[in-house]
Amino acid sequence: MTNNQSSSGVVTPLPGTNNAQAARGFVRSVNDWLMECALDDTDISELLSGMASRLVASGIPIDRVMVAFKTLHPLYEGVSYIWTKENGQVVRTTHMGDDEKDRDWAESPMKWMLDSDVSFMRRHLIGPSAVVDFPILETFRRQRGTDYYALMTPFVTDSDSTLNSNRIFMTYLTRRPSGFSDEDLAILSGIQRRFAVSCKMRINHEETRTILETYLGTDAGQRVRNGQIKLGDSTKTRAVIWFSDMRNSTSVATHVGDDAFLGEMNDFFGATAGAVLKHGGQVLRYIGDATLAIFPIDEDETNLETACYAALYAAAEAQLNIDALNARREEVGKLPFDYGLGMHVGEVIYGNVGVSERVDFTVVGQAANEAARIEQLTKQLGRRVLVSSTVARFISCPTEEMGAYELQGTGVSLKLFAPDFSEACHRIELMRSA
Repeated sequence: MTNNQSSSGVVTPLPGTNNAQAARGFVRSVNDWLMECALDDTDISELLSGMASRLVASGIPIDRVMVAFKTLHPLYEGVSYIWTKENGQVVRTTHMGDDEKDRDWAESPMKWMLDSDVSFMRRHLIGPSAVVDFPILETFRRQRGTDYYALMTPFVTDSDSTLNSNRIFMTYLTRRPSGFSDEDLAILSGIQRRFAVSCKMRINHEETRTILETYLGTDAGQRVRNGQIKLGDSTKTRAVIWFSDMRNSTSVATHVGDDAFLGEMNDFFGATAGAVLKHGGQVLRYIGDATLAIFPIDEDETNLETACYAALYAAAEAQLNIDALNARREEVGKLPFDYGLGMHVGEVIYGNVGVSERVDFTVVGQAANEAARIEQLTKQLGRRVLVSSTVARFISCPTEEMGAYELQGTGVSLKLFAPDFSEACHRIELMRSA
C-alpha cells in the first residue's frame, strides 16, 4: 500500500487542493498570512494554532503538530509547542537541554536529525513500509498514528555571537489510514521556511526580553524595551525599599576560597533575593553581596499596605530560607550565612545613570540611601531585620521599637522597629506543606 492510498487502494483527495495549481495557491495564501504574523510579532502559540487551523480547513490530515527550538534563558534551554486536533489547543513546554537527564530528547528523531545534519525525515508507522526506529514513534503508533513527517530549518539569531545558530523543528503526525500524500508533504514543506521566519521574529523578541529582565529586572527591562535608554531618562516611584547584605562574606570567602565563593553568593541570593521575587518584589541590582529591591506602591496610596504586606512575607520567607540553608551547611562543615535587612518607604528616582555609552538602570535617591543605612544598624542593634516606622505601621505583625537613630551620612533620624516574623513564618510553612 502506497503512502497516499487507503486500505481500498483509492487515493484520498484533499478538498480544495486536489490539483497542483490549487495547492500552490493555498501555499501562497498561508505564506502571506505567515509574513503578516512576522510583521505583527505574533506569539508562537497563536501562530501555530492559526496555521494548524488553516491546514485542517484545507483538508491536510494533521492530528498533531510540534514546534521546537533552543532559546536563551537562564532556567531552561529549549521550548516546544504542541498542537493537537483533539482539543485544538497549544501546550507550551520548557526543556532543560541536558542530554543525560532529558532522555526523551536524547532518543528523539530531532536529536538524530541534528547530529546527522538531515533537514527532513519521514516515517510510515503502519503497513509493510513502516519504520518505527525511535521510542516516540512507537508511542504515536499506539495512539493510532499512521505517518510522521519532521522538518528542520536552520537560522541565525545573532551573527556576532558564538551562539548564533539555531534550528526550528517541525513535526507532523496523521491518523489517516493512507498517511500523508505527496501533495500534503509538498504543502507542509512549502510553508516551512515562512513559518520559521515568523518563529525567528518571535524568538528574537523573547530572547531580548529575557536578557533585559534577567539583567535589569522585570519592570526595568520593560522600561528599557519601551525606549527609556537615554542618560537621565527617569521616573519617580514610591515604593517599599529593601536593602539586604551578607554580614559575614569575608569569613565565608576565606573559608571556601575565591573559586567557590561565587557559588556561595548565588546560594545566598537564592535564599534572599529569591524571596523578594516570589512575593512580587523587583530586584534592581546586586551590589557586591548586597541586594537592592523594591515593592512598588504605584499611584494609589492604598497600595502602601499591600506593598508592605508583600515585603513582610518576603522577609519572613528569606529568614526561613537562610535558616534551612544554614542547617544543610552545618552538616557539611560550612560556615553559616548571616545577613542584615533594612526596609523603608519613600520616593526614589527609577532610571538611567552613568555615561551616554554605558548606563545603569537603577534606583537612586534619599530614601534608597536611608534603607541602606537602616541595614547598617542591624548588626549594631543585634537584629537581622529593621524597618522604619511607616513600614512597621503596615506590616501587620508584632514589632519592637528600637528607638530613634541618626542614619549615617544622611542627616536624618528615624524611629526603627524590629519585626517579629513568627506568625508569617508559620503561615509560609503551612503553605509549603500543603
